[in-house]
Amino acid sequence: MRNDTLKITGWELMRNLRNKQYIISLLITPLIMVLFAGLPRLLEKLDKPSVMKLYLIDGAGVAPQLQQMLPKDEFIFEVKQDKREVEELVYNEKASGYMVIMPDFYETGKLEYHYNKRNLSAFGAVKASITHILKLQRMSSLQIEPSKLAFLNAEAQIDQIAMEKAAAPKDNAMAVSITFMVLVFFLIFTSGSMLMQSALQERRDRMAEIVLSSIKPHHLMQGKILGHLLLGVIQMSFWIALSLPAVVYLLDFPLLQALSETNIPLMLFFGIAGYLLFSTIYVSIGSTMDDLQSAGNTQSMIMMIPMLSLLFITPIIKNPEGTISKFACIFPLTSPMAMITRSAFSNVPITEVGLSALVLLASIYVFVRIAAKIFRVGMLMYGKTANFSEMMKWLKYKD
Repeated sequence: MRNDTLKITGWELMRNLRNKQYIISLLITPLIMVLFAGLPRLLEKLDKPSVMKLYLIDGAGVAPQLQQMLPKDEFIFEVKQDKREVEELVYNEKASGYMVIMPDFYETGKLEYHYNKRNLSAFGAVKASITHILKLQRMSSLQIEPSKLAFLNAEAQIDQIAMEKAAAPKDNAMAVSITFMVLVFFLIFTSGSMLMQSALQERRDRMAEIVLSSIKPHHLMQGKILGHLLLGVIQMSFWIALSLPAVVYLLDFPLLQALSETNIPLMLFFGIAGYLLFSTIYVSIGSTMDDLQSAGNTQSMIMMIPMLSLLFITPIIKNPEGTISKFACIFPLTSPMAMITRSAFSNVPITEVGLSALVLLASIYVFVRIAAKIFRVGMLMYGKTANFSEMMKWLKYKD
């Protein structure tokens, strides 16, 4: 590696480490993640259910059973006969609504639910209780014992037992792989965004003219990519160091066992290779933009390329040995995330891992060459954001 690349790497690294915004994001982001993870559970505990008052025009006599089945501190039922009187009471008392249960309810299974205040969770509880009462009554009329009906409706219980050499997915390994994949996604998008902004700022401030007078463009680009990779690694390491004690002690997660069951070298290789692949795209696109607001649809679409992997996650989980799964593990734009996911659910043959790695490395080499040409011309062009056809012309320029 050329000395110029290392100099740019160190410069990008130290410049951002001294940046207050980077330090603040390093500390604030874990707190925000914890807040978003814990806030819904906290709100759920604090959100005490309100009392739901319902009037019943009960022609089938279900009120006593319904009152016994539903919590008394959440539901209040009052039986009435006159529909007009009930409607007035609902509006005057601001009740939740009323139900009309006809005498032939047990035959038709139909009733009317008129609501004044909509509450989907409460409605679901009422519906489940009414359905249970209906089933019990129908079983009684047909002289079927509940135990016999449960016996008839019982599903077959199949115990899945992995053979000695079978590729049986392990929960702990899957948890580690999925967490690592999320971290790689986060690294790609955060570092990619920083790379684009760095290239854009230097292009806009015309610093590139000074820098490129003494350093070759591809060395500048490579230094930026490696510098932001190190920044991302520092960021991830800091967050992991903060979260590991909570994961191990609060969740009682067997971390050492999970790591021993996970293919760590494979995940690290494809994670870093995926970052290098997408970062070359991001930094080259950043060099073609005059500002973020003027970026066209082409740039916006390219920024979302890593999201292609999400289209293949479900097929990989359902059928790790399927054609779609194998294709996703070879196609370079999806192989980093696809291979990490697939390795958690099956033992990927070494030949397929090797083929995927070779294709990915070859793609990185090609993308770096293409990105270097776009970066070289884009950093010295001012006044507008380049379109796709212009970037294609740049590829024909000689170095």
